[in-house]
Amino acid sequence: METIFIKGLIIGFVIAVPIGPTGLLCTSRSLYGGSSYGLLSGLGVATGDALAGGVAALGLTMVSNFFFERHAWLNFLVGLVFCYFGIRILITSPAKPVPIIGQSKLLGGYTSTLFMTLTNPATFASVFGMFAGWGVKIPKDEYLSAALLAAAIFIGTAAWWLAIGATLSFCRNGLSKSAISTINIVSGALIVAVGV
Repeated sequence: METIFIKGLIIGFVIAVPIGPTGLLCTSRSLYGGSSYGLLSGLGVATGDALAGGVAALGLTMVSNFFFERHAWLNFLVGLVFCYFGIRILITSPAKPVPIIGQSKLLGGYTSTLFMTLTNPATFASVFGMFAGWGVKIPKDEYLSAALLAAAIFIGTAAWWLAIGATLSFCRNGLSKSAISTINIVSGALIVAVGV
């Protein structure tokens, strides 16, 4: 059990580290919307990774096949969502960051990244790949082990986003208007490019 938990922590952390489009979105939200908005967006990604890990651990081929068989449509849908958020970042006029407050807006940050993570077939592919690479095998009907692994993946991914959020929160007030404008252009353009 302890080995499964440690492997889950490492897998969660390693999956979170590469800065992909959801990572750029979470980073941008941390810079402009404040640490709470960025952290909740990161926790949406962590929840999606944990759910994908749970599906993989339980060997739920029906669920994974659903995503892989519809990868073209899901890629199209996720691409549109990425384009939408990328364009929003691009057209946002550079200004000093203002913390996002309000339960519905914070919840929106969480649910949008959860949706993007769960509908992205690359999430499942990376989790399955990590399981194969680390030799993670959960015996059939070992629901407690699968839940422990999923929880560990969540904690590993959430730890990464907590560290990123704390770092960006520390740096955000010292950013100049030109630095904010550059970050807007680069992150928005990259997110749109991935969406396309």
